[in-house]
Amino acid sequence: MDFDPEEVVTIELDSEGWSAPYARDVTRRQLGELLLQLDDMAAATAAAQEEQRGSTRAPTSGTG
Repeated sequence: MDFDPEEVVTIELDSEGWSAPYARDVTRRQLGELLLQLDDMAAATAAAQEEQRGSTRAPTSGTG
């Protein structure tokens, strides 16, 4: 499939508790950049959560 990166598409975000969805027109290129940023944010969040889980675990003894 071949897409025009300058084609305008509408994105709509909605979440429980919001009074109305948030909709914006963006180009496919902007959408791609936004998705990459969201992917980076998700990876950073997962790493922070894993680090936090590791720091809350009880220390293990060195014997075994």
